[in-house]
Amino acid sequence: MPKFYFHLRGPDGLDHDDEGLDLASVEAAYLEAFKAVPGMGSDLASTAKNPIRYGFEITDAHGTVLMAVPFAEVLDRGQKRTKQPAKLQLHKGRAEMRRTAGLIVELREAHAKLNVTLAVTLPRVCPRS
Repeated sequence: MPKFYFHLRGPDGLDHDDEGLDLASVEAAYLEAFKAVPGMGSDLASTAKNPIRYGFEITDAHGTVLMAVPFAEVLDRGQKRTKQPAKLQLHKGRAEMRRTAGLIVELREAHAKLNVTLAVTLPRVCPRS
C-alpha cells in the first residue's frame, strides 16, 4: 500500500508530516484529509488562528505534491453564500461606524473618570514626605 503524507500549509509556511499514512489510493488520502479538517480547524480557531488560511498538501513518498486540500474547501461546504446588495452593505457599514464612534466616546469618558479617581486616590495611597 502506498504511503501518503499530509503536510500542513499555513501563513507561516509548511509543517511537514514525517509519519504519513498507508492508504489504498490518492482518493482515500483525500478522504482522510477531508475528515481531519473540521477537528484541525477547530484546534486552530481555539488558538485564534483563522483555519480558512490553512490547507493540506498531500504528497507521495518521493515528496511529489499530489493534491492540495484547502481547509476553506471543506469548512465552507453546505454554506450558502449570498452576496448582499451594495446598499445593504453600505447601511451595515455605516451602522458599524456609528457603533464604533459611540464606543470611542464611552472609552474616553471612562478614561476621564479613571484619571479623576486616580488624582484623588494616589495622594492618599502615596503621600509625599
